[in-house]
Amino acid sequence: QDIPQGEDPTDPARDRGIGGSLLRRDGLRSAGSSISDTSIEVDDVLKILKEFLRGFDKLRDDGPPKEILDVRDNSKDGEYWEALTRVIPERTLKLWDALGAALLEYHKVLSRRAELLSEATVLQKQNS
Repeated sequence: QDIPQGEDPTDPARDRGIGGSLLRRDGLRSAGSSISDTSIEVDDVLKILKEFLRGFDKLRDDGPPKEILDVRDNSKDGEYWEALTRVIPERTLKLWDALGAALLEYHKVLSRRAELLSEATVLQKQNS
C-alpha cells in the first residue's frame, strides 16, 4: 500500500475507510493469516456485541446436572464423620484437659497474689 508522506504507518486511523466509518483487518491478512478481508460498520459493533452476549449466557455452566447429584453414594458418610472425631488421640486430649485445669489453678494463684500485693501497698502507705 502507498503511505502518504507525513503519515504514521502504524496509525490505526489510516486503516479506516471513507469518512472513518469502516474498520479493516488488512494487517491480519498480510501477516499470513487465513482470515479474509473483513470490514464492519462502526454503528454495527454494539449490535454485534449484544448478539454475542445474548448467546453467551446460554453457554454458562450452572454446575453439575441434577441427575449426577442424586447418584452420589452417601453410605460411608457416617464412617467418615465418626473417624473425624478421633483425629486427635485420646492421650493428647487428656493432656490438654490436665493443662487447662492447671492453667486455671495458676490463674487463681496469680489473682490472689495480685490482691495481696495491692493490700501490701495500701498497708505500706498507712505505715509511712
